[in-house]
Amino acid sequence: MMETVLSILPVILFFLLGYTLHRLDFLKGSSVGDIKKIVSSLALPALLFNAFASLELEWGYIQLVILIFLLCIIMIVLGKGASRVMGISSPYFSLMMGGFEMGMLGYALFLSLYGQENISRFALMDLGQVIFVFFVLMTLLLREKEGAGHPSQLIRGFLTSPVILAIFAGILTSLLKGHVRPSAFSESLNMFLTLLGGLTVPLISLMIGYELSFQKQGMLMALKTVAVRKVLLFLLALLINIFFIRRYMGLGKIYEYALFTMFLLPPPFVISIYMKQEDRENLDYVNNTLSLSTIVSVVSIIAVSMFY
Repeated sequence: MMETVLSILPVILFFLLGYTLHRLDFLKGSSVGDIKKIVSSLALPALLFNAFASLELEWGYIQLVILIFLLCIIMIVLGKGASRVMGISSPYFSLMMGGFEMGMLGYALFLSLYGQENISRFALMDLGQVIFVFFVLMTLLLREKEGAGHPSQLIRGFLTSPVILAIFAGILTSLLKGHVRPSAFSESLNMFLTLLGGLTVPLISLMIGYELSFQKQGMLMALKTVAVRKVLLFLLALLINIFFIRRYMGLGKIYEYALFTMFLLPPPFVISIYMKQEDRENLDYVNNTLSLSTIVSVVSIIAVSMFY
């Protein structure tokens, strides 16, 4: 238990440091955006490239990718039903049921708890939900914001995303690994990408702490949203781990930890970016939910690491 707490302690300290810097007005708003751009366009893609390049690909993994993609859609459907039962009118309630904030939180937590050597297992879990976020969640968000989806815009964004390009480049590298002889140059390039990817955890953790915020408006509904999402996804993760990952696929325990870590993460932070910024009531509700869910996710993921 103490080892688990100590392994995640650096990330928590970065959260606290970021929150403190925000209180001191240490950074300008533009600086925060630039740091996040470094993470999303450079550091995280480098981390994902190395993760997929080191993954031993098997056709059976495609089943896992499809399952996670479908479960994200199912969660949105369940969210619509839950919103009617609970009398919640916000359209963003159901949208915050599907998808996971892997890039700006998940990898930082998983690396701290389970190490660089297991990151490829976590990246495998990410693939299905990345496709869901780009093609399903983004479509629904744009339809809610502008009244219609933009398929060409979504496809262009998917194909030009540094994260997606890094994933495909990593998969290609993994497939060619046995046919290409390593060289001094490739070793140096790998070291560069490893160092660049190493920026992901500290920068992400710092920015999450910096942007944590809570508003009284929408807090009660945020609590309900986090509770419903966590309970549903915890139960789903338990069932998938037992019946699909363990019994059907026969994968190791680390895959179960990877799935639990992902399913306990907050909704994608992109939701607050692609919604109507002038809709203050729903914006406060979404931001409260994301901030509250971030804290609950850290605690619950540590608990799973200790006791599962």
